[in-house]
Amino acid sequence: MESEGFQLVKKKKAARPRSKQVIQDVVYSPQHSKSECLDKIQLARQIIETSEGHSSLKKNLDSIEKELNTVLTPHQNIKVSGIVCYGLGQLSSSRIARYQGALLLILKDHFQVPAEVYDPIFSAVDVEVLEVFDIKVLNRNEEGKRKVVETTLFFLPHCGKELYNNLLWTNWNPSLLSRCVIVGNSFSTIVQNVPTRTLKEHYMFIYQAQDMFKELPLTSLVDYDDVFNDVNIHVPCHNILNKSPEFWLENKEPKV
Repeated sequence: MESEGFQLVKKKKAARPRSKQVIQDVVYSPQHSKSECLDKIQLARQIIETSEGHSSLKKNLDSIEKELNTVLTPHQNIKVSGIVCYGLGQLSSSRIARYQGALLLILKDHFQVPAEVYDPIFSAVDVEVLEVFDIKVLNRNEEGKRKVVETTLFFLPHCGKELYNNLLWTNWNPSLLSRCVIVGNSFSTIVQNVPTRTLKEHYMFIYQAQDMFKELPLTSLVDYDDVFNDVNIHVPCHNILNKSPEFWLENKEPKV
């Protein structure tokens, strides 16, 4: 799974027993039928929308355009024009993936925009379920290398660092990066937890981008801390405009 660019975040050593439970949930749970899967996603959405953290989520989503207004020029559209999701997980067999799918639906409906999704582990049932929700399933692995045209929200729930790094590299100039809203693992936490030498060698663009995004956490959406743990909304901030022209010249394509 990691070779395709996606991986689940495993729990830390202190929570080893729950880590095993998460792995079993994703890999070994029996596959649900299309109707069962649809029902479970709708239930997951209901749980999120009635959660303690839902009002904070809505407030943060409402604030995105205000934040973008500080970095985009007047002729650039501050409204999110579409959603691209990588690494959603297998909806038909994973509880975590169904909650992530429910959040994807919430994001799609909030911004009233089309959504595209790709995960190499999708089953036929997963594809049918996504089609019911009018979500386009991509037929090739873009490896995160999607260059934006308009302001785009990228949803990368618990994806590998390589995918974030590729996405940032592909849009590595102030005009494009300021149009990327990224919902995924906290950049600041990655930089804090990964040795600087490793970051500079393998994840330079995450390392360089950490201070160019304002992070808005997703909190108290579900009772399970393995669903959205350390997932933040990353919104471009004014620091993007403060970088020198030389800063953007270091843009060699990452090696996978």
